Amino acid sequence: MAVSATHLDGATGGVVVLFALEREAAPFRRAARALRGVSIHVTGIESRAGAFVGRLLTDARPGCVVMAGFCGALRPALAVGDVVVPGDVIDPAGNRWPCPDGTPGVRLLTAPELVATPAEKRHLHERHWADIVDMESAAVAAACAERGVPFRAVRAVSDTADTALSPRLVKMLSGGNVSPWRAAAALVRQPSLLGEFLRLARDTKFAAERLGEALLEVVREKNPRTEAVRGLSGG
Repeated sequence: MAVSATHLDGATGGVVVLFALEREAAPFRRAARALRGVSIHVTGIESRAGAFVGRLLTDARPGCVVMAGFCGALRPALAVGDVVVPGDVIDPAGNRWPCPDGTPGVRLLTAPELVATPAEKRHLHERHWADIVDMESAAVAAACAERGVPFRAVRAVSDTADTALSPRLVKMLSGGNVSPWRAAAALVRQPSLLGEFLRLARDTKFAAERLGEALLEVVREKNPRTEAVRGLSGG
């Protein structure tokens, strides 16, 4: 996957905001066009995010790195579009990275693959006392901790604890981006996927918009040099 970036002079002393996917980044990218001291990067999913930030921090010293994007809810009370700023990030092996600016007692688990069923989500919630799950934050948090760079995770719920993803959809999403041709071919083979596609499109669009709004506040807090920007619906 190609890595894309919007460079807004945030590489040194400013705020670096990372997303695994462009569809997660799009609302914030539009809203952040007038911001100073911010750089936005799309890294790719899973371990690619950690590798990207490792390379980035070789040449730059930002004031903070923010890993942003979608997450799955493990705590039943969370709804689509809820924005979560965890107080710590863990991996399945039990490694832990504190996030001092996050919400105390709220935990993000980074898993090696998509968590597709309510039963899996319930198991992870009970085993790790985690509230949400993603596939990138632990690798990014580890790279930041190694280099002494402050880290923060900001995630928006795109699927709730009781939402199930079909095996075919999980297989399609495991690569990150789904091409229109691949989606069309899947619908021909399995028309019942249409409902899942429509739900996924609706929920991820809403989650991305809520995420963008929350990130504006995070960036203003972390970097006072940022200036007022237009709303997410602005041109």
